[in-house]
Amino acid sequence: MAYQVTARKWRPRKFDEVVAQDHITTTLKNAISSERIAQCYLLCGPRGVGKTTTARILAKALNCSQRAGADPCDTCESCKSIASGTSMNVLEIDGASNNSVEDIRELREVVRYAATEGTYKIYIIDEVHMLSTAAFNALLKTLEEPPAHVVFIFATTEVQAVPDTILSRCQRFNFRRVAAGQIAGHLRVIADKEGIAADERALFLLANRADGALRDAESLFDQVVSLNAEGISAEAVEQVLGLVDRTIYFEVMESIRQADSAGVIDAIDRAVEAGAEVEEFTHGLVELLRHILLAKVRESADKLDVAEEDRVRYEELSEALATEDIMRMLQVLMDLESELKRSVSPRFRLELALVRLAHMGRAVDVGALLLKLNALQESAPPRSTASARERTDAPSRPAPAKATPPVSRPPVQAEVPPPGPSDMNAQAPVEAAPRREEVSMPAEREGGGHIDFEQLAARWDELVEAVRGEQPALAIFLKGARLLGLDGKSVRLGFVADDRFPMAQVVKNRESIEAICAERLGDTLRLNCVVADEDAQEGESKKKAETPQGDPTVKSILDAFDGELV
Repeated sequence: MAYQVTARKWRPRKFDEVVAQDHITTTLKNAISSERIAQCYLLCGPRGVGKTTTARILAKALNCSQRAGADPCDTCESCKSIASGTSMNVLEIDGASNNSVEDIRELREVVRYAATEGTYKIYIIDEVHMLSTAAFNALLKTLEEPPAHVVFIFATTEVQAVPDTILSRCQRFNFRRVAAGQIAGHLRVIADKEGIAADERALFLLANRADGALRDAESLFDQVVSLNAEGISAEAVEQVLGLVDRTIYFEVMESIRQADSAGVIDAIDRAVEAGAEVEEFTHGLVELLRHILLAKVRESADKLDVAEEDRVRYEELSEALATEDIMRMLQVLMDLESELKRSVSPRFRLELALVRLAHMGRAVDVGALLLKLNALQESAPPRSTASARERTDAPSRPAPAKATPPVSRPPVQAEVPPPGPSDMNAQAPVEAAPRREEVSMPAEREGGGHIDFEQLAARWDELVEAVRGEQPALAIFLKGARLLGLDGKSVRLGFVADDRFPMAQVVKNRESIEAICAERLGDTLRLNCVVADEDAQEGESKKKAETPQGDPTVKSILDAFDGELV
């Protein structure tokens, strides 16, 4: 790309080199080359992306006497006069200051006169959306029936403010923001042409601050060069623009990741002491998290418009943080940005928010936790084998009785109630239960005495803890049950109607629980799981339904991992 420089004011020389608006210039070039000239163009887009520059180059291309295709020659008298702003055939009007109906009426009078030289008389109206409603109505008649030698070029940053009657009569082109990488490359060209040593990171800082406006990036470039014409460093850019050192942002994120609240406070102190504003610091953190989220979603930081040295650090942070955690941090900081304007102590609000992020903990997928619990239950060994191994390997565990069961003891099957339908699905052998009861029953129970309900209720928490020692997930489900009563040797456990899943798990592992009860209590008990009375449970069910924690599955997950629902 060829450029000419005068006091660091760079301007494109050719029609196809307008601030990276390739799709627009291609369309215009094709129209001009084929002599399909529209009489009204509308250039709309954000500020600083070259709308007015494009209008001037289009004016040169339309009136150039030596044009080859669509590119103006830049050597004829028409091109030179338009470039210097002295052409009588190109009239630039500021829509913000000439927005009255009298100005438009005067314009309607002069459009009747033909061009003094060239083919077209061109009127460029900048910020056309600033015209009043009466001025638009006065202009509409001219746009409906324009003279053949007149071309209007409108430029606006707020196309939604232009009436539909005007839009329908214009050939519209939408300008986009220039990418930060393209702006940095353009600034690199300027620096090389003028012999200025520029750091890549410094150029990207200028490009990001310009927010897609090439004109603003060049202005910021001039400001930094005015301090040191020999070189541009990232530190100089941060000093001129009042930016925060980039390394402080990465230190903050690393402290948050390691739950180091002291490191977060120290980083804020260094930023404030360096002269950074709290709002600017917060905005920088949001931008940093945005880049991390993009790298996480794309699974790579290669497409980020950042310096190469920063790209590596974004890659590392995206791998270390979960997507849910990044979105939670972004939500907290974006809420903080809106609150800082009303806060009497912005710095304290920032410190409070970042310390909260440091202690917030990691987000956990409830579905993944349920899969892990199911896998843990399936991989756990049978209760009889685990209990026998534990009694062999852990002699320190207190035995329920010292006496040995007599050989003449009648079989235990006669005391156990017949199995229900759910017992038929159990995979353990039928004779395993009597054999386990014979080992764990103490001699004192031979006489037929049994534990009463009060004693069972007093020691129920002890039994649940014993189950937790062997099957933690099963203990969670058992803890959610209510001890309803003891009918002989049948223990009735009540579950609410919503606890179908925990109830099924307890029934499935009934033999393991009964073995632990016999070992701890010295009595043979039988578990009978039932759905509790709906009337008795009505108050509790309503209370659970009011909060998400009322879901038994979610509650069991939160209890097991000491988490919070977000």
